[in-house]
Amino acid sequence: MQINYLIIGQGLAGTLLAKELLATNESFLIIDAFKESTSTKVAAGMYNPISGKRMVKSWNADELLRDTFEAYLSLEKLLDCKLLFKQNIYQLFGSVKEQNDLSSRMDNEDFSKHVNLFPAKEPNLNDAFGAFEIKETGWVYTRLLIEKMRAFLIEKSNLIDEKFDYNLLENIAGNWHFKNIVAKHVIFCEGYENIHNPFFNYLPFVLCKGEVFTIKCNDIAKDKIIKKGIYMVHLHDNIYKVGATYEWNDLTEKTSEQGKAFLIEKLNDILNCEYEIINHEANIRPTTKDRKAIIGEHHEHKNMFILNGLGTKGVMHAPYLAKQLLANIILGNEIEKEINIKRFYK
Repeated sequence: MQINYLIIGQGLAGTLLAKELLATNESFLIIDAFKESTSTKVAAGMYNPISGKRMVKSWNADELLRDTFEAYLSLEKLLDCKLLFKQNIYQLFGSVKEQNDLSSRMDNEDFSKHVNLFPAKEPNLNDAFGAFEIKETGWVYTRLLIEKMRAFLIEKSNLIDEKFDYNLLENIAGNWHFKNIVAKHVIFCEGYENIHNPFFNYLPFVLCKGEVFTIKCNDIAKDKIIKKGIYMVHLHDNIYKVGATYEWNDLTEKTSEQGKAFLIEKLNDILNCEYEIINHEANIRPTTKDRKAIIGEHHEHKNMFILNGLGTKGVMHAPYLAKQLLANIILGNEIEKEINIKRFYK
């Protein structure tokens, strides 16, 4: 079998690469072993142009939002399912200082266009210091996206369900050979599993475990994402995804009592009503030392690439990064320095 692209991993990065390659009729094959729980499936899949404790506009936010909407609306049509949910974030202030800090930023028009300082009050929330809303935010149903895309790609013979064996990959006369497959390019999109990759394991990944709840709650907003330290995303009926923790030492995929206690404490700080915990999940995020994605070509192996390190902002970054990597491979366009693997060549 001769193809243009061999992609290792069908997480968010692999899925968005596949979406772009399908649109250009480029031949490709994904190799990915099925796992019930992955960071993409566990995550709430939020996108937000304003982020961090300092409340600043994210890097390339306008371009990222543009590509986010285009990509997931296109995937909705391809897969015939609802994936993109546009919902404002209703963020509770935790102190007067937080109110003042936000007010001081409102003179910046590029920032303030995303913020509503005076939203309608939402019931059954502990909002002693009030709240504000962030606009052009929402979430993507990532578990459904991965599952639907996987089935679609298997049906089209674009995905093989197996664990990739690095020892069987070799370069012969400028092409990458794996079993009976001959590919012009190989792209690794393995998430935190990159730590096992003998070609890219030198990269400074700093893995982070995240734990989330699924809860049932009858008395809070369904049309907004609630946020204060943690988020609450309405999934369906009276069911919400709640998260997340950030754990840097315990890097198992198992839930913990520590994580459970943290989420309960944060929920009780937000909610002034009863709720029921119906599920508790955990997985590992592929974050990096400088908190930026890593994309580009291996420093020694020609036509071997990586797209990884999406971290907590994967839903918003993956469409933009997939386009940028393919523009680099096909057109020779330079990858932006903030995310370029070349920053680690030395």
